Amino acid sequence: MTRRMQYQLVCKHCGGIFTGNNATIKYCSKICANRADKAEKRKERLRVKSEEIQEQNRLNLLSQEYLSLSSAALLLGISRPTLYNLINSEALPVLRLSQRTIRIKRADLERLHKQQTSSIAPISTPIAEINKAKEEHITVTEALQQFAISQTWFYQKVKKAGLTPQLVQGKALYPLKPLKRIFAKKQFVEIAEWYTVDEIVEKFNVSRQYVYEYTSDHKMPKKREGKNILISKYHWDKSRGLNPAENEAYYTIPQATKKFEIERDHLYNLIRVYNIPKISHGKTILISRHELDNFMSKRKQ
Repeated sequence: MTRRMQYQLVCKHCGGIFTGNNATIKYCSKICANRADKAEKRKERLRVKSEEIQEQNRLNLLSQEYLSLSSAALLLGISRPTLYNLINSEALPVLRLSQRTIRIKRADLERLHKQQTSSIAPISTPIAEINKAKEEHITVTEALQQFAISQTWFYQKVKKAGLTPQLVQGKALYPLKPLKRIFAKKQFVEIAEWYTVDEIVEKFNVSRQYVYEYTSDHKMPKKREGKNILISKYHWDKSRGLNPAENEAYYTIPQATKKFEIERDHLYNLIRVYNIPKISHGKTILISRHELDNFMSKRKQ
């Protein structure tokens, strides 16, 4: 009887590693699941409350005919130095009430904002919409870090895809979804164990080219960390007919031939003649570690 497959998973709440019967399980226990649910609801309540406060502040500023420099920068979603640059370039007129007191007319601010057709700023957009836009967009620096790519490669690909940045509160942001389609390597947060290519080559006695072709043909989860390509241990073992629990109890043919330095035909002959226990998983033959180790040790004696 085939044993049920076991998965090594990472709890999304406490970060602990646990074993589950399903790769989609997120939490190690009901306690973690409940705590994660409460934390998420609390986070959402705080987010909504914060948006309500920010939105009320925005409406209060828009009700004023003249604004301070700080208020004007806040409404345009830019920094004070950027606002000073606009003033110095005469793109934004100001009213000097005294040597140290400057005010900006709200109408002039709105006129400047309309000229920036690709800009999303609090002056005309509710805070909730701005926050949503910020969640759906990222800066170039964030994209380079998230996708582990160079700036040159980034601009080449976005230009080819026809993606243009959008000003959100004064920052040039790119839409996240299209960037993920272009750059993202699949994230497999539920996978806790990975093979490197070198580990597979050594353990299964195969070539690097075979590993690359095999993982591609079987569409296995893989990711890059630095110079190393990592391949899901579970998916590789499963495709080879290896139950993680059985993996420690059985040799594959390549493992056995390498360990005992014998040819495949010789090994098959020993299995047949001396009835060494084995099981089949598809095209993969697994040999009892205990029985083969005992047989080979006695044979050497």
